[in-house]
Amino acid sequence: MKKACALIPALLLVACSQPEPVSTVPIEGALVRGVNFNGAGGIEIDGYRWTSQDDSKANGMMLREVEAITTELQPKPGVDEDTQAMLNSAIAKPGKLEINQILYGAQYDLYLWVMENERGTQRTMSVEIEGQTVEEAMGNLPFKQWARYGPYPFELSDGEINIAITTADPNQKAQVMGMLIVKPDNSGSLRGCGQCLPYSASLLNTTSPRPRVSPISPISLAPLKPTPPPAAAVTH
Repeated sequence: MKKACALIPALLLVACSQPEPVSTVPIEGALVRGVNFNGAGGIEIDGYRWTSQDDSKANGMMLREVEAITTELQPKPGVDEDTQAMLNSAIAKPGKLEINQILYGAQYDLYLWVMENERGTQRTMSVEIEGQTVEEAMGNLPFKQWARYGPYPFELSDGEINIAITTADPNQKAQVMGMLIVKPDNSGSLRGCGQCLPYSASLLNTTSPRPRVSPISPISLAPLKPTPPPAAAVTH
């Protein structure tokens, strides 16, 4: 493609140099949490309203000794203002970056956003959910290039999702710019867990069936009989 562009007159070279849009399948599902790591809340990404890292930490997200990174790059391909702000704010940690989030038992889809923000650095990262590898080649991108990874479906009931992002080279920094968790259907409950059973979290590609929750039978109570008033004292 580059050779063909070189033969086109100079006025058309600008069009050849423009990157093609990232082809991504539209995200579907009910919003659980969108996190702009090291960035502000109130932004809208792919039709979902995201919150800041601080707000997410106040609502059950836990990070361990991460480095905050802020850049002023023009992502490739070009994006809207909110997505550009998100891609220019990140968290990082050498070797392994861990993210934990408290969630109610249900089925979820996880998405991650990454942009390469160091010139000449092409890092390859793996992603684990609950100790199981779901991605082995995240982030192998040219400088300023970005990508959305996922969905990674998982099923949870132990009350907390554990995400680990690890670099193939332990001397490089694992990093991530954004995270979105959606609920693809009406399974489980996001507001309460009155009938949840303590079964282990597992990815949806496992063969073990999900335990079914038996409804709790109502308890029948006999109506209370009124207590007669005490007999009046007899005086002589």
